[in-house]
Amino acid sequence: MTSVRPGRRTAVTAVACGAATALAVGAFGLPANAAEPEDPGDFKITADGYYGTARFDFGGDVPLVGEAAELQGDLTIGDIENEVDSAGLEDQAEGTYSRSFGSLVSANLLGVDLPVDLYAVEQVALPEEEEADTYGVHELEVPLAGELSAISGEAKANWNDEVLGHGSEGGVLTELYSGAGQVDLVDFEELGLVGGLVPVDLPITDGPLFSIGAGQLLQETGVFGKEDGSQGAYVEVSGRFGDVNLLGGAANGGVTIGLAASSDAETPNAYGYLEATGEPGGASFEYDLPALEMWVGDEETGIEIEPGFDETVEVLPGVSLNVNFAEYRDDDIELSEDGTRAAASGGGLSLRLDVAVPAPVVGEVELGSAEVGLLSFPEVSVEVPQGGLYANADADGEDYIFEN
Repeated sequence: MTSVRPGRRTAVTAVACGAATALAVGAFGLPANAAEPEDPGDFKITADGYYGTARFDFGGDVPLVGEAAELQGDLTIGDIENEVDSAGLEDQAEGTYSRSFGSLVSANLLGVDLPVDLYAVEQVALPEEEEADTYGVHELEVPLAGELSAISGEAKANWNDEVLGHGSEGGVLTELYSGAGQVDLVDFEELGLVGGLVPVDLPITDGPLFSIGAGQLLQETGVFGKEDGSQGAYVEVSGRFGDVNLLGGAANGGVTIGLAASSDAETPNAYGYLEATGEPGGASFEYDLPALEMWVGDEETGIEIEPGFDETVEVLPGVSLNVNFAEYRDDDIELSEDGTRAAASGGGLSLRLDVAVPAPVVGEVELGSAEVGLLSFPEVSVEVPQGGLYANADADGEDYIFEN
């Protein structure tokens, strides 16, 4: 049978601010007391991911070399989770069927969780709230991270008979937006790597090791009507890669990675869509990742980075950079023949910087490493019963034609 899915989102305008980020979602206006739907049959939708992560491991004293500041930790910016389960969600109160959660910033430094994950946004249903939950902040100082110029999030969870039901055209069950402004991560000087330890002149000595431009991440889960009145389910992820500068960027002798000749910081440039109808051939997955460019010590010459790129380059003597721009992994893409399950994982840009110094006799000794990742979707999946949601409902001979 022909299914009618929601139209692909082509643009999301996002402004990180101290109030809220505006989203246009048709299901947001439902009354909070909308009736709980009848049993649709067992179905689940899961999605997680993040806008950015950073990990640092500089272990302090270096044998045969000398002292360096100890810094070990990790940071996640824009961590998001969306869950829908018709049987009820685990670790939630009974009768909770959908959840949208985002931790704007979470961090761990030297084994201690830092209290910045309080900047979170979450909503569950049932009970269902009429308005989305939002959070936003400017000039956020985060230990380990340095400074975020702005970060915001917005979450909405739905579960009612306006969206779910035989003969319904469907709608959004969960949606979460997370947006980050300029992010500056750890100064080299803070790591204790200057003052003679590194045997070359670094492009920067008092600026951020990594600097990430503004970006965004959006996830949406929901259901859509089919011609026989039953429903299929979908999950959509999209986002915007921000430019990344290492060691001050190419203009200062370091590295810059980003979209060539692009100043648009609003329109998503990465996209993935999974759906399952419950009918043979009804599980599908489509995605689009942009080609990026990398400049190393020369702002005039760019190297194209297509999805699947994985190379290591020497930035300076003793300083190497591995760049990995991942496709969605073939081994993790699952599309069942009966159309009841679709799953995928992957995507994202990862950069790992390794720093080594010369030592007597043994040659080079690794001083430490730093890694950042951007726009990753580790897991997205949709599971529906055979025939779709409400496949066994009485259609009463009616025809259901739904418009996008």
